[in-house]
Amino acid sequence: MPRRLPVSVAVTLIAVLLGCRSPASPRPVPAPVAEAPADARPTARPAELVVPASATVPHIEEMPIPTPPLDDADAPLTDAPLTLDEAIQLMFDANPDLESATAQMAAADAALERARAEFYPRLGVSEQYGVSNSPVTSFMFQLNQARLDPTVDFNNAPTTDDFHTQFRIQHKIYAGERRVHQLHAAQAQTDAATLQLSAIQNQLVFRIAEAYYRLLQARNLIGLREESTRRLEQHLKIVRTRFENGTAVRSDVLTIEVRLAEEREALITSRNQLELAWYVLENVIGQPMARRPLPEAPPPPPWERHVDELEMAIDLAQANRSEVGALASQRSAAEEKALVAQGQKGLDVDLVADYDVYTSDFLRGNDSFFVGVVFQLSLFDGGRTRWDVARARARVRELQARERRAMLDIELDVRRAHLQLKDAQERARVAARAVEQASESLREIETRYRNQTATVTRLVDAQVGLANARVRRATAEIEVEIARARLERAAGRLDSLIGR
Repeated sequence: MPRRLPVSVAVTLIAVLLGCRSPASPRPVPAPVAEAPADARPTARPAELVVPASATVPHIEEMPIPTPPLDDADAPLTDAPLTLDEAIQLMFDANPDLESATAQMAAADAALERARAEFYPRLGVSEQYGVSNSPVTSFMFQLNQARLDPTVDFNNAPTTDDFHTQFRIQHKIYAGERRVHQLHAAQAQTDAATLQLSAIQNQLVFRIAEAYYRLLQARNLIGLREESTRRLEQHLKIVRTRFENGTAVRSDVLTIEVRLAEEREALITSRNQLELAWYVLENVIGQPMARRPLPEAPPPPPWERHVDELEMAIDLAQANRSEVGALASQRSAAEEKALVAQGQKGLDVDLVADYDVYTSDFLRGNDSFFVGVVFQLSLFDGGRTRWDVARARARVRELQARERRAMLDIELDVRRAHLQLKDAQERARVAARAVEQASESLREIETRYRNQTATVTRLVDAQVGLANARVRRATAEIEVEIARARLERAAGRLDSLIGR
């Protein structure tokens, strides 16, 4: 028989069920949109203000703002803000360009060891087995094995087998200076590969710094755009209410709607730029990464803020840039290879020594040795050596020209970076002054609006002007940091930050 519920429990359940029913009521007005944290990725559309419907005024605030989807793999795994130093270290561990340059350096080291090996002798061992009934071969097999039978009729030679074990030493006693020049060329190529790695590191640190600051810039712009959008939504609600009460005209509503649509368009662009900034950072690092919070303000850069005088900066860059050193090392290697080509017609002296063991059954047999010296001198090669030398010397002239071009490019690079930093600093000062002026203008217009001596259009224009001024200031501040990093790259000082 089913068990009955106590009366108190039944009453409680009925009350709960009745409380779950929601009678028809006006749609509630959500709370104003709170600004998303500056270091978080947007995952959903902010809550919207809902105002009474109007037959003549379209509800522009009901248009959704698309936001990039947030996958589970993109969810933040840690609450620690991502720093520039950490991004540089991640790039150092995963960037394929660094891996490729490191492999090239390893190949140059291997070529250097190969050049050193030319000064050592070669030692080898071989084993040969043969069987024959040819008179000459059978005679030689028995002769080498010291078991030649004079009674054997070699016109009808017997089948004879032979195991021949040979140990051989080969050593080049003299080759002019070719081996020395080959060693010097390999050493210069190793130096060039090392300097090329430093040049790539210098460039990649700037790229990671630029991507990191662009990420902060996109995050800051979203915050400013969201604040401006929220203000316009509040004004739209107020003006709509006044329009319904007959104290405002329809053009006031339309003006604010137009401004709101423009601001929402800018907000959509900012959110997409933030997503793209993450992808750019991942590309420079060389691997996908979980979305991390970002610091509220740009952290102090890992390089000095001191800016050298222009001419001094040019001199330091031309002395420190790894690209110049790499080209100089390649030129030295080419000069050594030209000397190697000139020595191809020189005298070579080789030592050859053999120790041989001959047997048919590994029980008895005979051994012998041979020591000889080989002299080689090229008398005619059809012009091969002459054209090899001409090609090597042309390579030297090419690298000399490239080295001069690199010096000119570095000078231009430093001058451009110096001017870009100066331009960014001046624009940052102008943008900061513009924010002060826009704020003062907004305060004045708000006072006039409260006194009913200024229209709502003037008020909205002043608020939009302040928002745009803040966007320009935030952009200019980030551009200053990027310009500083660009100047450090032009000076060739960023590679020291790798793996520190």
